[in-house]
Amino acid sequence: MRDITEAALRFPTVTFTAALILVVGFWVLILMESSRHHRIAQRIGADPLDATGTPVIAGASLVIALAWVLSLVGSLLLRPHEASQPVGTVVAVLLLTTSLALAALATRLVTRTWRRLHG
Repeated sequence: MRDITEAALRFPTVTFTAALILVVGFWVLILMESSRHHRIAQRIGADPLDATGTPVIAGASLVIALAWVLSLVGSLLLRPHEASQPVGTVVAVLLLTTSLALAALATRLVTRTWRRLHG
């Protein structure tokens, strides 16, 4: 558990950790207010479940969560092989960009599949 906490608070994972905290906070606020918004939507005749696409915030949340997981796993796997300062920094930046790219690709696949099944 200590290794996971340390990895989550080190570069590059800390970048996604901060973003993930904001995303979780956002969704907690949405869940706390959802019943109020549902009542408002019923009054004006809107159907919140009649979405034709994926909301941007849902896609962004998925990208951030997946990037955090990928970065954390990569940090934990690379930790025993930590290199000297210049090489370690380059590896960390590569891990950051690779995690983000893979998360974006995975999110794209998920949203395309979602749209195909529900659209």
